[in-house]
Amino acid sequence: MVSSMIHCAKHPSGYAELVIDRPQARNALCVALTDAMAQTLERLREDSETRVVLLRSEGDHFAAGADIREMLDMSAETARATDFAGCCVALGDFPKPVIGLVQGYALGGGCELVEMCDIVLAAENAVFSHPEISLGTMPGAGGTQRLPRLIGTAKAMDMLLSGHRMDAIEAERCGLVSRIVPPDRLLEEGREYASGLAALSGTVLNSIKKAVRASMEMPLKEGLKLERALFHQTLGLPDRQEGMRAFTERRKPLFNATR
Repeated sequence: MVSSMIHCAKHPSGYAELVIDRPQARNALCVALTDAMAQTLERLREDSETRVVLLRSEGDHFAAGADIREMLDMSAETARATDFAGCCVALGDFPKPVIGLVQGYALGGGCELVEMCDIVLAAENAVFSHPEISLGTMPGAGGTQRLPRLIGTAKAMDMLLSGHRMDAIEAERCGLVSRIVPPDRLLEEGREYASGLAALSGTVLNSIKKAVRASMEMPLKEGLKLERALFHQTLGLPDRQEGMRAFTERRKPLFNATR
């Protein structure tokens, strides 16, 4: 059963809006919430009508980290059984583009969710931090691995070892954020971005994401081989034929017509 703290709405243009809805707790990530998110992502993964996911939260904050009250007496055994990392695997391995909309706090586990998004639009009031060190613990859902790949070792060490809070401007400068927008424009611009991506070839979007994500793991030579193989695959796609035909005919292409 999916928790009421996670909502999902599919839009006719081809994207799904995945909403964290626990504003009374600053969208703290409790077990029920993360389980529901993982279940929803698995459904969206198999849904051919969904080409892009827009991840956002209700209220003033994106996600203020894990639910500390829930974690207070949590043992290692309990943590393994509940496995918040399972939600992060579902998001981190999601094959379709994920756009994150961030307002207010994105702390701890909330920052880890941001680190798994492909595009991040941040409101001017967004704040990013890994405060786990101040609680006597450390990131456990990818923060020590993904953050250095995104912003470099020096900046990541600063955030992870000291709990440094990064504002939207610094986050954009470091590469954690794609764009900064006014808070009152965040949702509108996010939906416009998602709709625009969803109008493109879903197959090619996924291939580009696969190649870019692989670049973080592969030697350059292997990454170039993967890129070339994926490029060759696009040559047999109806979407490639439609895109090039539309270009020569000076009209807007209609992608995803066969799905």
